[in-house]
Amino acid sequence: MKLPVKIGLSSALVFIALKLIALSLGFSLYDIKPFVFINMFLVTGSIAFSLYQIKRHEDDSNFLNDVKNGMTAGIPYTIVVGVFLYFYYQSIFPDYTQSKLDYIEQELNNPDKINEIKSSNSDLSNKSTSEIKTLMMSNTEMMYSAKFTMVITLLGLTIFSAINSLIISLIYRRIVFRN
Repeated sequence: MKLPVKIGLSSALVFIALKLIALSLGFSLYDIKPFVFINMFLVTGSIAFSLYQIKRHEDDSNFLNDVKNGMTAGIPYTIVVGVFLYFYYQSIFPDYTQSKLDYIEQELNNPDKINEIKSSNSDLSNKSTSEIKTLMMSNTEMMYSAKFTMVITLLGLTIFSAINSLIISLIYRRIVFRN
C-alpha cells in the first residue's frame, strides 16, 4: 500500500476514534462544528504530511504528480469518513437526527414562526399551516438523514481535498522544495 493511502487511512481512523470518544464522553454531541474543523484539519494534515514525505524522497516530479499524490491521501480519508458518518448517524447515534426533528417540530408549533416563514417565502404565503409544517418537516428529515450527510461529506471532502492538494503542492513547489 502506498504511503499516502496509509496516511489518509490512519488520519480517518483518528477522526473516527475522536468521534467515538466524544460520543462516549457526551462531548459536543449535538454541535457538529468542532468535528467539521477537526475533519478539515485532519484531511489537510494528511495531504500535507504525505506530500512532504513523498517530495522529501523524490528527486524529479512535476506539479500534476504532486497534486495526484496529495489526492491519494485525501480520497481514502474522504471515503472512510463519509461511510463512517453514514453508520454513525444511522445506527450509532440516531438521536442527533431525532433531536433536530423535534426542535423543528417545536418551532413550527409557534404561530409567529409560521407567519415569519410565510412572509419570508412568497411560495408559502398561500399555503395552510399544516401544509407548511409537512413541507418543513420533510425537508428537515431529508437534510438530517444519514444518506444526505454521507453524500454531502463525500462531495465536500472531495472538493476540499482537491483544493488542498493544489494549494499545498504549489506551496511545496514554490517555497519549501524550490531549487
